[in-house]
Amino acid sequence: MQYIWVLFILIYGIVKGLREGLKKKAMEKNSIIEVLFFYTLFGFFMTIPFSRDIFQVSALFHLVLIVKAGIIFVAWLCALNSIKLLPLSIYSVLDMGRVIFAVLLGVLLLGEKLGIFQIIGIALVILGITLVNLKTKRGVEEKPSKKVILLVLFSGILNSISSTMDKWLMATDTNRWLLGSAEISSAQIQFWYMLYLTILYGLYIFFKNEKVNVRKCVTSPWIWIMSLIFVLGDRCLFLANADPNSTVVVMTLIKQSSVLVTIFMGKLVFKEKHIAYRIFCAITIIAGIMISLI
Repeated sequence: MQYIWVLFILIYGIVKGLREGLKKKAMEKNSIIEVLFFYTLFGFFMTIPFSRDIFQVSALFHLVLIVKAGIIFVAWLCALNSIKLLPLSIYSVLDMGRVIFAVLLGVLLLGEKLGIFQIIGIALVILGITLVNLKTKRGVEEKPSKKVILLVLFSGILNSISSTMDKWLMATDTNRWLLGSAEISSAQIQFWYMLYLTILYGLYIFFKNEKVNVRKCVTSPWIWIMSLIFVLGDRCLFLANADPNSTVVVMTLIKQSSVLVTIFMGKLVFKEKHIAYRIFCAITIIAGIMISLI
């Protein structure tokens, strides 16, 4: 049971890959903000039956969760704009750049170790990301624009900050500081963070005067499925973060297993071409991840 957290992160990685594909599918008939708001709202409703002792938290805890929600609010806006503009398989490989930021934050802020194998692994990750920005072997120009690359990059940085916060939030010392005790559950974090995230997207719709087709969103099977696996994936993520044996560095690397799921969804669902080259780029990155786990 010492490495059960690895299984939780693998489940999260698979769910994450499915979720990216479902986002693109949902945006075929719904706007970006419609998908974000209802996806988060439905997910929040799904957390309510499993929430326990949600009011036994401090004002400081709420402040930290509001900051985390704000980070994810911006990160997801950037991510969905990128997914809408890019082939899914290219986005998934570019998004693996978040590995670099998460590893650096884990080392600099949480004091995690970075050995020679992790350095080699990071180098391979960078190589794979660089390759996906080049022309395919068939000479087809598929380089994403600088604007889209910046959106993916910024989303990755913000998601890395959020991942580091998750590990910090689940640490015993942090819990004592935030709540005055060592007791803080993944259910408490998930309930409040998703509530604040829903409120932020609702405020965005209100102040931007965005048009929302409620009926179309409520009847979209893709948004409901996304919400369900979002809650499942996040619960696995928080459980892994609560394990004292887990580290941000290793968890971030394992999460990138999602790229293969996303690439195959690009091929099977969206009929994308030149998948073999993108799989080669992904395998280069995954090789770096495997070496990093040594």
